[in-house]
Amino acid sequence: MISAVAYGRVSTTQQTVDRQKVNLEEVATAKGYRIEKFFSDSITGKTHTLEREGYQKMIRYCQEKGIKTIFVSEISRISRRVSHTISTIETIVEEHGMTVHVQHPSALVFSPDQHGRIDILQKSMLMMLGLGAEMELTYQQSRRLEGITEAKKSNKYKGRVKGSSYSNARLIEKHSDITNLINHSALPDTKIAAIVKKGLSTVKRVRQALQNLETDQTVKA
Repeated sequence: MISAVAYGRVSTTQQTVDRQKVNLEEVATAKGYRIEKFFSDSITGKTHTLEREGYQKMIRYCQEKGIKTIFVSEISRISRRVSHTISTIETIVEEHGMTVHVQHPSALVFSPDQHGRIDILQKSMLMMLGLGAEMELTYQQSRRLEGITEAKKSNKYKGRVKGSSYSNARLIEKHSDITNLINHSALPDTKIAAIVKKGLSTVKRVRQALQNLETDQTVKA
C-alpha cells in the first residue's frame, strides 16, 4: 500500500477528531493507501495553517519521510477563509509536489499537473469549496450575534461580569492561536496581535498566563 498521512481539525479542545480519523483511515484503505500518521489541531478554522502546530508537524513529517499524499475529511478542516484555503492547497501541491484527497462533499483530489501546478478546473473547484466554508462561518457568526441581540432586548444577556477572571489554563485554551505563536516563535506581542487580529492586552494576558502556570496564579480576564 502507498504511504500517506491524514489531517483533522476541531475548533475547541472539548471536541474530538476521533471520527475524522476513523473515516479517513477507511477512505484511504479503500483507495490503496495506508495512513502512517494522523495529525490534528484544536483551533479555529480562521487561523492560518502557518500558525497551526499540528499542521506544520505534518508537513515536516511528509518532507522527512518522502510522503506525497494527504487526506482530509473536508476543506473546512484546512480553513474557513477562502484565501487561506487556496494559498494552503497551492503550497501543498505546487511547492511540495503533494496530492490532497478531500473526502467531502464528493471525494475530490488536488494534485500537480504535468507542469507541477493545480489546473484551472481544480482551482475553480477549490475556490467554490473555500467560499462554501467561509459562508458557513459567516452564517454561524451572524446567528450568534442575532442571538446575543435578542437576549439583550429581553435583558437575558449579561455578558461577562466586569472584573471576572479566567484561570491560566482556561485563558490559554481560549486563545490557543496566541499561545501557539508565543510558544513557537520569537515574534513581539504587537506582531502577534496583528496576526491573530486580537488586542495587544489580550496577547499580554496570555503571555502572563503562560508564565503564571508554575505558580497557579489567575490572570484577570
